[in-house]
Amino acid sequence: MPIKKRVTKKKTTAKKSTGIASYVRKVQNSPGVKSADKKVKDLVKKLAAAKKVKAAKVKEARKKLKK
Repeated sequence: MPIKKRVTKKKTTAKKSTGIASYVRKVQNSPGVKSADKKVKDLVKKLAAAKKVKAAKVKEARKKLKK
């Protein structure tokens, strides 16, 4: 009876992600885009806060006009 060789596990090669999704992910994760995105998010927060202040001032002005 012939001796069988033991089956060894082959090392799988690292999967290379290709396609549009991979490209978009790489672009979105680039440092320049990330810093710009952070700046935009900060500005959006400031705008929301400013809108609340404006709403409070409008409410105050309406009260004064009613008197």
